Amino acid sequence: MVVPDLVFVSKERSSLIPGKNIQGVPDLIVEILSEATATRDRRQKLFLYGRFGLPEYGIVDPEAETVRVFRLVKRKYPDPLEFRKEELLTPPLLPGLSLSLSEVVTG
Repeated sequence: MVVPDLVFVSKERSSLIPGKNIQGVPDLIVEILSEATATRDRRQKLFLYGRFGLPEYGIVDPEAETVRVFRLVKRKYPDPLEFRKEELLTPPLLPGLSLSLSEVVTG
């Protein structure tokens, strides 16, 4: 069992949430690195999420001021897209949303 920092389930797949728990794979999970969780988030969770078919996995690294986005291809994550503090992130799963990473990675 994992407890992600942020989880997104689209309206079209809201049946995955019949109660207090998600019963299936969400559309997007985001982890925010800390010294205590960084290794697990970058290795074990990356492997686990790919194995179970998570379409998109984001890792926010406040220290490096980056966001890495992994998009699933054939049950594996190829090299991630990396966004820096001064860039805008427009997630394909959330049309119309544009995030200023300067606010995301530094609070």
